[in-house]
Amino acid sequence: MSKFENDNKLIKVNGYLKFKLLDVLMANGITKYKLSKMTGIRYDTICNYCSGKVTLLNKEYINIFCNILNCQVSDIIEYVPKDQE
Repeated sequence: MSKFENDNKLIKVNGYLKFKLLDVLMANGITKYKLSKMTGIRYDTICNYCSGKVTLLNKEYINIFCNILNCQVSDIIEYVPKDQE
């Protein structure tokens, strides 16, 4: 449950973010450990991005991932409306 879920001032969102970083890593033959060593980003943080357990997106991390993996943001994060699950 999101800490924002009971805040009446926020717009209700009918979808979720799907994290596809692990798919891009596998397609490029890069392990989470190797990405951690290449970027200096903690291994646990990369695991969270791969599993979708991220609660706040770090813009700099997204920039680094896209740069290292030569991809677009949409390749690693996708918004999925609930009606398209």
